[in-house]
Amino acid sequence: MFVRVVTLNSKEGKEEEVRQLGRNMLVPINKKAGCVDVHFLEPTTANDSSFGVISMWEDQQALNEMKESDGYCTLIQQMQPLLKSVTDCVYWTD
Repeated sequence: MFVRVVTLNSKEGKEEEVRQLGRNMLVPINKKAGCVDVHFLEPTTANDSSFGVISMWEDQQALNEMKESDGYCTLIQQMQPLLKSVTDCVYWTD
């Protein structure tokens, strides 16, 4: 199984837009693509602008297909102006 961990650091004042896109678009796109499980993580304090996404995938091909899908590419274009930085790591686990 593959686990993808993404950290999204929003620009100041853009937190609510990132939150809404994460909840309403990112999670459904992952689920539709065959993700085994996905969690959208939100900041714990008002002055924190760091969001996270943890998704679990049966195989690398399903993950790659999701990342290349039109819906995901469109979402990334929408989110890009809202973000300071993105960290994207994929891990393997049995």
